[in-house]
Amino acid sequence: MGLEKLYDISPVPLQTLMLNAKAVELYWERYGGKFRRLAEEFDRLQWLPLSDLREYQNERLRMLIAHAYAKVPYYHELMKDRRLMPTDILTAEDLHKLPLLTKDLIRRHMPRMISTSAHRMLLRHGHTTGTTGSPLDLRYDIRTCVVHHVVDWRQKHWAGMHYGEPYACVLGKVIVPIRQQNPPFWRWNYVNNQLFLSSFHLKEKNLPHYFAQLRKEGIKFLEGYPSTVFILAMYLLKNNSTFPLKAVLTSSETLYPQQRDAIEKAFCCRVFDFYGMAERTVYATECEHHNGRHLNLDYGITEFLDRDDNPAPAGNLARIVATSLHNFAMPMIRYVTNDSSSLRPGTCACGRNFPLMDEVATKNESIVTLRDGRLISPSVLTHPFKPLHSVAGSQIIQLSLDELLIRIVRGPEYSSTDEKLLLEAFHERLGDDIRVQIEYVAELPGGAGGKFRWVISHIDPFGIKAQAHELPANDSREN
Repeated sequence: MGLEKLYDISPVPLQTLMLNAKAVELYWERYGGKFRRLAEEFDRLQWLPLSDLREYQNERLRMLIAHAYAKVPYYHELMKDRRLMPTDILTAEDLHKLPLLTKDLIRRHMPRMISTSAHRMLLRHGHTTGTTGSPLDLRYDIRTCVVHHVVDWRQKHWAGMHYGEPYACVLGKVIVPIRQQNPPFWRWNYVNNQLFLSSFHLKEKNLPHYFAQLRKEGIKFLEGYPSTVFILAMYLLKNNSTFPLKAVLTSSETLYPQQRDAIEKAFCCRVFDFYGMAERTVYATECEHHNGRHLNLDYGITEFLDRDDNPAPAGNLARIVATSLHNFAMPMIRYVTNDSSSLRPGTCACGRNFPLMDEVATKNESIVTLRDGRLISPSVLTHPFKPLHSVAGSQIIQLSLDELLIRIVRGPEYSSTDEKLLLEAFHERLGDDIRVQIEYVAELPGGAGGKFRWVISHIDPFGIKAQAHELPANDSREN
């Protein structure tokens, strides 16, 4: 019997014991003295002048390239084929000499992408959630794991939170068996003073139990997926109530303006949204001024590339291509993410010299592409819904350049007038060259890892010819 199955059938006290045993193991690997030393270093790095930050990046890059050439078969052969030596790539401006790294290339060459000097017993496994296809298997060295938690806690510190303070998480892990019908819908990680809330039991009848537990434990910080925290916020607002916190941290999905507004109103605090990836290549965090996300230059090198793979000007929507500066076990150099954003001109009043980037609207498969070439961010599409309090849930699917589907979960006050207003608002923003249809459903489908995708587009916004696709399966349609 596997550990997951054993956990699933165990009583709550034993589940808590198993969870905390794992937490102790991870604590010794990720925290302790090495965490404190790197935390001090990264705290210093965030205040450096931009020129010093760029030099730090280049120093790490030179180390990475030399290691990849000497110890990683994939990169050794790639550089030899291109007649490149490590001395040919000395700064971030030289990265264009190497080709882009795609998910398909990683899958095809996975064994040859792992460093020959990496001790197999010390490799850590990771994977993407596979929201757009099959998950991608990854490998990290232990330093990468520590660095990731250092920058994660630096973001939490920006939000006013300090390690050891109690906080709650509502993320994608199944920490409460799905079959469980009654509370507790949470489990305590006593090692990190972390209350794990189940994302899979958020029925309206259960939510009072969630808030009672948060109140009992004196929780002042909450972290979760935007769509999940939004469910909690809407429950409060629907019941004309609030639950004051010091900060809410969101990540892993696009945070839409109406979600931010509702969360901040319900929890009486600011939202700190951050952008990171399982691939450990890029990290962008929101400071107390909420003026975009700071690209953490000490974590990775990020490029914003246009359709022709050239650097895009600030303000232009572009693909995010990123290079990890710390994972020497499985170097990921010029990795093509599924995400898009744009650099924001100017600096932040907080005094940190990390560049600013706009909202990550924008999984590439979440951008609506119009026949006239316009790319429409999902954030733009939130506005037609703002006056419609009768919509209990929605999802947008672009089937082709000529067809857009809106799935609607109707609230009790929804009427034909609301449908008319919604269609008019979409045509006002998208034009009349795309057919917009509405489908009414009883509930919206979930996504991989507990994530929900509000906009799904089957059109590649960066140049692949549009094709019609079958409608994603949904067994909850209404007649």
